[in-house]
Amino acid sequence: MGSSDVFVQRPRRAWKRWVLALLVLLAGLVGTAWALREQIPPLWEQRARLLLQGIEADDSIRITMPDGTRLAASLYRPRGADGPLPTILVREPYGRLHHGEALRSASLAKFGYAVLVQDLRGKFDSEGQFATWEMATDDGVATLDWIIKQPWSNGKVGTYGCSALGEVQYSLARARHPAHKVMIASGAGGGIGSAMGSREAFGWFEGGIFQLAGGFGWFQENGNRDKNAPVASQVDHAAALLSLPLIDMLRRVQPGANGFEDFLTIPLGDPRWERNDFVSEGDHLTTPALVINTWGDQTLQATLDLVAFTKAGQPASQVPPQHVIIAPGNHCEHLSLADSDRFGEVEVHNTTQPYTLWFRRLFDHYLKGEGPGLSDLPPYLYYVVGENRWLEAKQWPPEQAQIQRWFLSGQGHANSVKGDGALLPEAAAASAPESADQYRYDPAKPVPSRGGPICCTGNPQDKAGLVNQRDVESRDDVLVYTSAPLAKPMRIAGPLNARLVVSSSALDTDFVARLVHVRPDGTATNIQEGALRARYREGLTRPALMKPGQRYELTVRMRSMAYLIPQGHRIRLDITSSSFPRLERNLNTGGRNYDESVGVVAVNTVHHGGTAPSFVELPVLDTPDIVEGK
Repeated sequence: MGSSDVFVQRPRRAWKRWVLALLVLLAGLVGTAWALREQIPPLWEQRARLLLQGIEADDSIRITMPDGTRLAASLYRPRGADGPLPTILVREPYGRLHHGEALRSASLAKFGYAVLVQDLRGKFDSEGQFATWEMATDDGVATLDWIIKQPWSNGKVGTYGCSALGEVQYSLARARHPAHKVMIASGAGGGIGSAMGSREAFGWFEGGIFQLAGGFGWFQENGNRDKNAPVASQVDHAAALLSLPLIDMLRRVQPGANGFEDFLTIPLGDPRWERNDFVSEGDHLTTPALVINTWGDQTLQATLDLVAFTKAGQPASQVPPQHVIIAPGNHCEHLSLADSDRFGEVEVHNTTQPYTLWFRRLFDHYLKGEGPGLSDLPPYLYYVVGENRWLEAKQWPPEQAQIQRWFLSGQGHANSVKGDGALLPEAAAASAPESADQYRYDPAKPVPSRGGPICCTGNPQDKAGLVNQRDVESRDDVLVYTSAPLAKPMRIAGPLNARLVVSSSALDTDFVARLVHVRPDGTATNIQEGALRARYREGLTRPALMKPGQRYELTVRMRSMAYLIPQGHRIRLDITSSSFPRLERNLNTGGRNYDESVGVVAVNTVHHGGTAPSFVELPVLDTPDIVEGK
């Protein structure tokens, strides 16, 4: 090789070294930028994104309510847009300049919309005193009146948002304002009040029992009447949830007026609940809607009840168009679950749907008069856990679903998974002898919550969703009834109910029912659950104490579910009297519970067989096209 060859090769090696060095430098800069990304305020990140999307923001909007209170809002519009625009309204209590969903919703403006994001009364930059959801209907109406008077408005408004952002949409829908053309409400079952006899009130009641961990966590962070009152930042939730009486629980960590006490003390049938602007039995809803929820949401059944309520009592031709999507996952996870592919401890696949495309199509149809909307979607589109498949239905439960009753049985020793409790199909249960199982429920030693719609416990090990019930089912204060291996797959699709014949030594106690999937290796994960305070067995507005030792029939609503149990696996029903801290403990005294500190042990009995049949009702969709998940 001559000298000229050497001269040619060296610059090439140098060029490669420079490129490699540059790539390393760029990688370092990208890595540093990514590491610092979490420290960038969400508002800054949003404004940078809006700049790239050609969206202008105005945070100075103040809208005066009829009583003189001014509510703050941010207006987002495409830069340089000509002509009046349809409006997407987002009303929310978490801070329009702080909350992730509020900031993300601004990007809808790039599709040719004005997006107005408003702080609710008494929150952040809005004036007034906050209460859940007092004045939500009137304030929403006044906001619509203001929007349609603006020169940039075409007079048509759609609403959008999940959880509280969805619930206040239902508060607005009660008014039937002519400008409210469509709503997209997700995770919003907490918007139900007395409609359908629900009385879930903001989603914090289950069978008349206050959902303690979630309720305490929400009110501690968001329930202050005075928006200027400091929010305690160092709260030991696990310790606080153990404290009694309940009425003092929040005051101990955060003094000041808070809606928490009202939710504990106002009886469920009290007319004072009507001031909260939840959907009541006297309302008539006419707004077209896309309704979304997830199987792990605490307000799932209330969401389905709201849809049924909208349809009730009027001809099909007058029912507003509604499309219902039920996805896997926990509260408001329908957009994010694909990132994890886990619902609790259970793998799920094929979870994604084109939600953003659906949102745009629906808004375009109702607010711009463009496109077919969601005419190609079925009334109900739902995900079957275990089958990893989406199915369609015209109604809920699906018209093809047939109720199967599985009866509790045993020799009187169903305590724990080691007991003799059995779950029998109806034909086999006919010859089962009458018997009963008994357990001691001590409110000082409650059964711990495992999975289900749980949050805010203070224990990072607590997982929501579908999780192993091993430690719960090892306790003697949990009755366990297990079926034989299934001869063929069972697809459940619809509401689950446990109908029990019970008695107790106490004047009042709770009953918790949980349907469980048992795999061949013994792993047992919850499918769905529900609870009922015995005093509400005749209705949530007609409390009646028990007579010790007397038998009562009661129904525990366990929410709806779509779930496939494969052939060779088993189903199980667990019965107990607590799920703490998800649900408040019943102290078993028959008193008001919220102002008591000392409980009594209840000896609770579940009767079955003979003249006292206890069973679980499962809506089974027995079709030949089952595809078992892996």
